[in-house]
Amino acid sequence: MTSRNRSNSDKSAIPNQYRQPQQINKRVANKTAPPQKIAYSVVHAIPGRIRFRIPRLAKDSDYANKLKSVLENDSRIMSVRVNPNTASIAINYQTGVIADDQMRSHLVNLIQKAPSIVLPTQATVKSIVRVTFDAIINLIDSTRNVNQVRNAIMHQRFRKDVWERLLSGAKTAIKGLKSAILFILPNKQGQIPSGDRKAGLQLFQLQAVGVRRNLDSGQPS
Repeated sequence: MTSRNRSNSDKSAIPNQYRQPQQINKRVANKTAPPQKIAYSVVHAIPGRIRFRIPRLAKDSDYANKLKSVLENDSRIMSVRVNPNTASIAINYQTGVIADDQMRSHLVNLIQKAPSIVLPTQATVKSIVRVTFDAIINLIDSTRNVNQVRNAIMHQRFRKDVWERLLSGAKTAIKGLKSAILFILPNKQGQIPSGDRKAGLQLFQLQAVGVRRNLDSGQPS
């Protein structure tokens, strides 16, 4: 009786040994499932021009921007026009370079791959100005360090010579100009409000007065 019970228990235990790998395989299959296909249809097509209707264009502006960007970067495509209201996109491409059916297959492939692309971050005017002024300030600091080392070698001590005063005043002027310009520039494209413009000019004038006083007195910042 004991041997029979053991054999029966072993048989019942065999399927349990394979349950865990099956669950793991299901989880892996879910993780590696292909992305959902983008629904589309061809509205109109003639040699050199094709228009697709893609419902996702009407509700997903990020996808529309990515698709437009990847299409415009294709050298064989001459123009792209997206219409979110009608969820359509019209594409003009060069004829004679590739067969129309091959071009259509290529465009469909781009429609499906567009969600996975990463658009580069667009630089704003403020970010460009900030990086430019920071580079100039770093250059001035490097020059000041070289001058201080030269003074230490020649005079065995640090002293505030003419170059140190000039570089210090230039750094103060650059920092003041940077603050004024960044204050005036808007975060987005558009006209600058008159109040902000006046405040920015007053700030710049105050910074200029401080720079002039430092240069006259020969004091570093």
